[in-house]
Amino acid sequence: MTTLPQKQPRGLFLLFFTELWERFGFYTLQTIIILYMTKGLLLSDTNAYLLYGTFSSMLYLTPVLGGYLADRYLGFQRAIIVGGVLLIAGYLLTAIPNNQIFFLGLSVIIVANGLFKPNVSSIVGDLYRPGDPRRDGGFTIFYMGINVGSLIPPLITGWIVATYGWHAGFLLAAIGMFIGLVTFLFGRKRLRTSGVMPAASPLRDKRESLTFYVLFYGGIALAICLFLILFRFPAETDIILALASVIVVGAVIYFLLKEKRVQRNKMIACLILILISIGFWSLYNQTFTSLMLYADRNMGKQLLGFTIDAEFTQFFNPFFIVLLSPVLSRMWIWLDQKRSNPSTPMKFSMGVLMMSVGFFVLGLGGRYFNFGGETSPWWLISSYFFQTIGELLLSPIGLAMITTLSPKHLVGMMMGVWFLTQSAAFAIGGGLATFASVSDKTIPAESLKIYDHAFIIYGAISLVLAILSMLLVPYLKRLIYGPSPMRPIK
Repeated sequence: MTTLPQKQPRGLFLLFFTELWERFGFYTLQTIIILYMTKGLLLSDTNAYLLYGTFSSMLYLTPVLGGYLADRYLGFQRAIIVGGVLLIAGYLLTAIPNNQIFFLGLSVIIVANGLFKPNVSSIVGDLYRPGDPRRDGGFTIFYMGINVGSLIPPLITGWIVATYGWHAGFLLAAIGMFIGLVTFLFGRKRLRTSGVMPAASPLRDKRESLTFYVLFYGGIALAICLFLILFRFPAETDIILALASVIVVGAVIYFLLKEKRVQRNKMIACLILILISIGFWSLYNQTFTSLMLYADRNMGKQLLGFTIDAEFTQFFNPFFIVLLSPVLSRMWIWLDQKRSNPSTPMKFSMGVLMMSVGFFVLGLGGRYFNFGGETSPWWLISSYFFQTIGELLLSPIGLAMITTLSPKHLVGMMMGVWFLTQSAAFAIGGGLATFASVSDKTIPAESLKIYDHAFIIYGAISLVLAILSMLLVPYLKRLIYGPSPMRPIK
């Protein structure tokens, strides 16, 4: 039997750095957006949570269409370039000190993310042959690149905003995305044929390509206008997103029924795991809402002799990812060689369980070890440690799962469906965050009680989900691996 090489493809590291800089820009925005809404726009906690949920859910709705357009027409590389240009434009718009233009910028970012986000991940999957044991490790390395990019903004964004104002932070996001796009353009040759325009694309006919591009760019303009309007009606937007999710799942089932039995079973398993991930992400996304405001109001600001701010707390999640990703990347290959690598469903279940541990640590720590309504930052750091382990057990493995279980001609669309689950999760997460809504007039001791109660609820929800997920593991393994005794035993 031929042994596959353990060295990762050269193109992986181009995509690593492209995603690194794109994430630098995105997490600069994420670090300050909820604080800007509550302190800059003077919105209540509840309104800020709902608007953030609306933005984030729409942000992850568009990758379904962006993945389909790349699969069928543009190719992954062209979609990334168009998405990158739009992201730069969106961040520049948010940097303009005008409330309406701020939401216009968010609308442009929503559309841009649909073209950029799923297609970088899809090219990563295209770098590997079927059965290549480097795939999980490659996606874990790629995921580390995502989090190296998100590691830096929390260290500098708070200082930049305090010194130069909120909109200087948004300008920093545009600079990060510009570097990412230039990196991709100059390094594309490393990808060779991965992610180029599909051979069957109608755009290879110049007459059809003109019509397509007129409709394509016209559709982008209309979508931006639509999202701008939806920001005015967050409650109605939730209903629209729910309907859109049903339509997309229906479309996936339609394509699923066309596949042969073995492939159909794998896609069914894929959809079930995607549904499990919705619960995980709805809790994980508290990082940018309830956990951020908790850090601003009830967390002690002294750490190892240094004074930190709420923005700085966004450092810990990517720090732990960068620290743990190489370890897990090598561990999956080592366990695979030992024939002891846990199955994808088991990794998902373990990931959800770690999320539960993280919230219980934070909620119980705040309840029993606070001083006048203030808690040590180490409780939040510990919570992020467990949540990060859960994220690494679920997110990069989920990306690898999509490229492994989906038919090659549906990888882009299924990657979009994966990100669609995050759309639903952000909508749900915005609602869950309202458990932690606090009035500006609430004293620290009372606000801490509200936060602790919410965190224990989040821990209980994720614990129930972890148990259900573990009960489904044997069934999911049969769908993915079939009845063969050679399948993983974990």
